[in-house]
Amino acid sequence: MRSLYKEKSVNSYRTSTDKVFVDTENRYSYNGIIDKTYKFIEGFQLKSPTLWRRFVQQFREPSDNDGGWRGEYWGKMMRGATFVYSYTRDEELYSMLAQTVEDMIESVDSLGRISSYPAENEFSGWDMWCRKYVLLGMQYFLEICRDESLEKRIIASMCTQVDYIASKIGDGEGQTKITHTSNFWRGLNASSILEPVVRLYMLTENKTYLALAEHIIGHGCIDIGNIFEYALADGLYPYQYPVTKAYEMISCFEGLLEYYRLTGDEKHKRAVVNFADKMLETDFTVIGSGGCTHELFDHSTVRQANTTNGNIAQETCVTVTMMKFMYQVHLVTGDPKYVDAFERSLYNAYLGAVNTNKKVCYEVLTPECVKEPMPFDSYSPLTADRRGKGVGGLRFMSDNHYYGCCACIGSAGIGLVSKMHLMTTPDGIALNLFIGGKAETVTPSGERLILETVTDYPKGSDVSVKLTLDKPERFTLLVRNPEWSKNTSVKVNGQSVQVSDGYVSISREWKNADTVEISLDMRTVAIYPEVYGEQVVMTGTVLDRGGNLAVIPVYDKQDPLAVKHIALQRGPLMLAQENSLGYSVDDPIDVLVNSDGTVDVKESTSPYESIVAFEIPLTDGSFMTVTDYASAGKDWTSRMAVWILTE
Repeated sequence: MRSLYKEKSVNSYRTSTDKVFVDTENRYSYNGIIDKTYKFIEGFQLKSPTLWRRFVQQFREPSDNDGGWRGEYWGKMMRGATFVYSYTRDEELYSMLAQTVEDMIESVDSLGRISSYPAENEFSGWDMWCRKYVLLGMQYFLEICRDESLEKRIIASMCTQVDYIASKIGDGEGQTKITHTSNFWRGLNASSILEPVVRLYMLTENKTYLALAEHIIGHGCIDIGNIFEYALADGLYPYQYPVTKAYEMISCFEGLLEYYRLTGDEKHKRAVVNFADKMLETDFTVIGSGGCTHELFDHSTVRQANTTNGNIAQETCVTVTMMKFMYQVHLVTGDPKYVDAFERSLYNAYLGAVNTNKKVCYEVLTPECVKEPMPFDSYSPLTADRRGKGVGGLRFMSDNHYYGCCACIGSAGIGLVSKMHLMTTPDGIALNLFIGGKAETVTPSGERLILETVTDYPKGSDVSVKLTLDKPERFTLLVRNPEWSKNTSVKVNGQSVQVSDGYVSISREWKNADTVEISLDMRTVAIYPEVYGEQVVMTGTVLDRGGNLAVIPVYDKQDPLAVKHIALQRGPLMLAQENSLGYSVDDPIDVLVNSDGTVDVKESTSPYESIVAFEIPLTDGSFMTVTDYASAGKDWTSRMAVWILTE
């Protein structure tokens, strides 16, 4: 018998709105850096019962009486942990997650709240933001929960929590508007609770929750405008909105996307897709993240080569939230360009932020705190700089331990890979990512299908996929043709098939041991910064002299050094300089670029573990060693750069 969650969750609404789907029964076994990253994060972070207990303790104290956000840690990490479990199927991890969910349910106070804020301080600061993550953590655990009794207790707990919130938040007498429940970001952070509220309505069909969701949507997530109306009108870019906090805004649009699934109203889908496309156009850098000045939308696509950008840039929270958003938008559109964006983030900003060397960022810590490494770095350099310069969302806890927002959200990034890798379509299968290993799924008729992939991608350009079927069946296999591959070849059993942009569609009767061979164009290409001179960006709001809310314009002037930089892309990988490779990244050089914009490279070696290492030709006849961006600077001391300074 299927559980209440499986029958009434968001998944049941997707059948009428989504174009591609994730089969939760799929099984994956990877090799290479993807499997290594899954196992590193699971072992180093997610299978720590002490860490889970510490995060639950923040609600029992409660700890955020200083206006903090410690209450986000548990739900952020729980969401990622359930994604990781869906790949590893580790029983020890599952037991830990089930136990910490039980602990969280028991942390409810006498008012029915699970909040890290004391009652006298509730609905201020980051209270609603943290409650959002409690709900999301519980909801995502439901997707893997195998205990019907625990499932019922989780649902009851979420209803108790949201019943209390709904009694206090709204347009009724004595209620508070959602945009007035935080004194930060004009209520944007608080409004992002929209996502779990919509999902809870889908699960329970309790109209109180629908009314709360529509209250949030009606107020447009900020108290100085309506971000959903901006996106639907498709005039402004996200960096031009009166509030520009990046991943909080993306989270609000994830909520609107769930509301689209509920209603089927195409205007909500248009708003979400318009927002996604404009974000990719103006706030998506070569490493697949956004924000060059703080954690904001700030037209970072054109500002990314400025050497004047601050230390707080390209935040890992922004990277992972973009990845999750690209995954969601791909589900409702079926457009592989969002997979392209996801992959760029994965192989560059995301893997670069994984703290594989277990370094500690001592500069921001207090003498008395317990100094321990966290699994993720928080900020990623673009021009010459080093990793490990800050801890995003740093908060100290009563036991002298500390944690940060990026450390908690990070596991969701790798966890999404197995969900994005192989999807089902109404008439077949979509192969989105090229990962060595085995994927077990089913054909459209429900028969067993195994795809065994042999490749060293993203190092190599060749991918071979062998299909194992119990009996022949006709269906369509979609193979993603990445935008960066300008000369892709696809063969089935040695015979070439027609290649198209986006997806290569192969409809045929598939037989056991059929093989698909994909050859991708991985020539190294040069990328140059956009010349923009001066521009106006919006960064926040204030009261003007008449007492009216007004946007603060910031006049940005391009750094003269920006246009002297060059970036090198090879397939999904960005190449990077690094001081330990035998030179200083601060010294200008000139890369020898061919007339067609390509750069001839030859394989090399590096003193640290890397996906690729190449010798890059310079105009003076010498060569410079570079590696993939994700592998560079992992010692947190060597300076590195993806934007290479030229003479």
